[in-house]
Amino acid sequence: MFRRVLASLFVLVLAGGEIPVHAAGVSALGVVTQASRANLASASVSTGATVYDGDSLTTASDGLLRLRTGAAQLYLPGQSGVRLYSAPGGTRAQLTGGTLVFSSARASAMDVEIAQAHIRPASDQPTVAQISAVSARVLEVRTKRNALEFSYKGETELIPEGSSYRIVLDPTDEEASAASAASPAFPDQKGPRQGRKRRKAFIIFWTSVGAIVGGVIIHEVLESPDKP
Repeated sequence: MFRRVLASLFVLVLAGGEIPVHAAGVSALGVVTQASRANLASASVSTGATVYDGDSLTTASDGLLRLRTGAAQLYLPGQSGVRLYSAPGGTRAQLTGGTLVFSSARASAMDVEIAQAHIRPASDQPTVAQISAVSARVLEVRTKRNALEFSYKGETELIPEGSSYRIVLDPTDEEASAASAASPAFPDQKGPRQGRKRRKAFIIFWTSVGAIVGGVIIHEVLESPDKP
């Protein structure tokens, strides 16, 4: 009888929605410092919640979320999602949709992954940047403070401070031809020359510079360089 009661309670819990469960020994990655219409897994999350290795966070169209994790901070505006993992010396944030703004005090503190591409601070200096997923193969990167290192399939480029770029991963023949005509941001990113066997893994274009979302997180970093 007791087992039947427990089984019934378990079914009711599952029917009510997914509740994050963390086994003993799972590392805590950070804490939510601000949340509005945001979810941890499928459950609503509020300020003060602890985030663990492997947790996913999402925001509604009018939501937002801020998270402190080690020597870095993350900001998710509306309609965005991220899954967080522990990484040597910091956190790996897998952007699953929308936009992510991060600040970091060390190069190892933050590694943003999107479609197997990686964006990291280029040095151990206070860094602020925004990454947006435009489509499955297209992303936009904006740097507010200090440079970023962008890498994909063994190729790496430095994204300088104060710049705004659109990056196309695995460009098609048409995209590579368009890149040659449009003069991409980096001269060696023009795609294959005549007789070249391997196309570049990605192409980088300049875009119009826009304001980075999440003014509060940026203001705190710029006013306090030693505080991510």
